[in-house]
Amino acid sequence: MRALLLSLLIRQHMALQEKFNAKYPHAWLVWEAGAWNVPEEQNVAATRLPMMDLRDCLPAGDALCFELMGVADRGPLKLGRASHNTFVVNDATVSREQFALHSTPDGGWKVERLAQSRPVTVNGEVLEAEQPRLLRTGDELKVGDVRLTFHDAPSFHARIGRIAAQVLAQAAAPPPPQR
Repeated sequence: MRALLLSLLIRQHMALQEKFNAKYPHAWLVWEAGAWNVPEEQNVAATRLPMMDLRDCLPAGDALCFELMGVADRGPLKLGRASHNTFVVNDATVSREQFALHSTPDGGWKVERLAQSRPVTVNGEVLEAEQPRLLRTGDELKVGDVRLTFHDAPSFHARIGRIAAQVLAQAAAPPPPQR
């Protein structure tokens, strides 16, 4: 399973254009920018990109994107703080094993909070342990201080395209006058 920075995917979208959709035809789970609670030190650091040059300008916060590829013989994709999970979210507010994602026969995805994990909400509603729920595009999962957004392939491509257009518009804009 791949985990890629949103900023990298934006650059690839700008370079590949129409070929981007064929290269990334799967659903995605996006770990949105925000506070990151480092487990070992218990301190909080804001996730943000360095802004050095306008030509390298990207959105103020970066995000980590997990590509969801359903492989029936592999079983569910697990997310949690422990290194044995399919997707590792190393944040102190996330359980070692938080939830599992199951692919459905029709190409969709279900989320299931694992027993003994911290609470998970989907669009503000508490997800009961071991009670799978079908995910819809745009659903926001919240675990502690971590926000994750589920996207099917078309909505993910649309999101990347909107951000890429904003980045190109910023890069093309004349620099502000200096005083």
